[in-house]
Amino acid sequence: MGVCGELQDVILLDEWVFENNVTFSRNANLYPEKVPMNFMGCPIKIGTIGIDPSVIMTENFKQNDGSTAYNVTGLSVEILKYVCEKLNLTYIFLPPTLNVEHFSYIKVFSELAEGLSEVAAGTIPLNNYVVSSMFDSTIPYIHISAKMFVPCPKAIPGTENLLTTFSLSVWLTIGLVLLLTTAVFWCAGNGHYRSVYNETHKFQSLSSCFQNAWAVLVAVSVPQQPTTSNLRVFFFLYVSFCFAINTVFQAFFVSYLVETKYEKKIETLEELLNSDVVYGYYTMLHVAASTVSYPEVNTFFDHKELKEHCSDIRKCIERMIAKRDIAIINDQTFFTYLARELGTVDVGKIICPQEETIISGYGTVIFKKGNVLLDSFNNLMRRYLEAGNLERLWAEMQHRASLKRERFSEATGEMFFAFSISHIMPTFVVLLAGTVFSSVVFTAELIVNCLFKVGEKICR
Repeated sequence: MGVCGELQDVILLDEWVFENNVTFSRNANLYPEKVPMNFMGCPIKIGTIGIDPSVIMTENFKQNDGSTAYNVTGLSVEILKYVCEKLNLTYIFLPPTLNVEHFSYIKVFSELAEGLSEVAAGTIPLNNYVVSSMFDSTIPYIHISAKMFVPCPKAIPGTENLLTTFSLSVWLTIGLVLLLTTAVFWCAGNGHYRSVYNETHKFQSLSSCFQNAWAVLVAVSVPQQPTTSNLRVFFFLYVSFCFAINTVFQAFFVSYLVETKYEKKIETLEELLNSDVVYGYYTMLHVAASTVSYPEVNTFFDHKELKEHCSDIRKCIERMIAKRDIAIINDQTFFTYLARELGTVDVGKIICPQEETIISGYGTVIFKKGNVLLDSFNNLMRRYLEAGNLERLWAEMQHRASLKRERFSEATGEMFFAFSISHIMPTFVVLLAGTVFSSVVFTAELIVNCLFKVGEKICR
């Protein structure tokens, strides 16, 4: 009997008996399974390659014999652990390769080809380059859909929202109405019939007329109402106009506080090409994407000037989440997991995928050609997937990643907001503009007055 690949003893399974009914003494199966379902704890060496959440190294430690043992987990690893436990195999992880560069794949495949490992798992795509005369693959266990991920549009500041409440033509119309109303007030207060009707002095000076018109526009009461019937009718019409404008403005003001507006989203590769967002690439996926029959992708790769090589894809994704100034091609799971680790509650408002899928495929596990464990792994992996264990594992990993950081302020930030100075910034802008304008007018009056007095003295 073979124990962990080493022949020790030969055990008699059955024998042919000639007495009575000629048959086997134990009625054994003539075609028994050559691969047992219990390997008695025999070791199996596993090589891994990939980044979070596909391959995650939790710890490494020294054993009694001086060798280093590695504890590895991840979406691509837990399914292998399940299969090994069912087959009673003791899995031993080789030093994990925690990147997706081309030389790393060469290293992992070389270890498998040379017999240093029995199986390789991680971010391994199912394609003709992997499944060759040297390697066999298991059934695919995960779908990979690589898209261009760009920073989501940022929220527009409240000041800009309020200034865009009305279009430019409406703002100009409101200003024109303000000036015309001031002129009508002044004409009505200084007409040829003013001595008969005795209009109040508040509508006789140009500055007072403008002050009254501006007060009504911003919903402030005037010091004194007009006395003549004609001016009262016009004053009532102007108050009605201002009431309607203020009602619409306040409705938009509240809606902007409750629902924030955002900048335009980068939806196509052409828009990304013309933007100031940096394209972060890494060799393997960049080469794979350039081989697809997608003219827009090739045009983007050739003409995009702002490029940076992502030697550490994790740091690039962290930069994308923190600074929002870089775009990367990858699968959704990588962004989601790292965003959860960084404490981002609503990932969809930080990282946005474009609609076009650049690369689509499946992930797999590979053996050296002719490995007898292939069929057993396929059967157990299929059971694992049909039971929904991979989806359950993914949900648990996201939850555990979220618990690593206690930054849940974003969740309440979408439901409630703190009313601050920034929300009433337009009021201060108008106040500052009025202060500057009045200061300039006051200074001009002082200068004119001084010049007038100097002129009088010269004339004398």
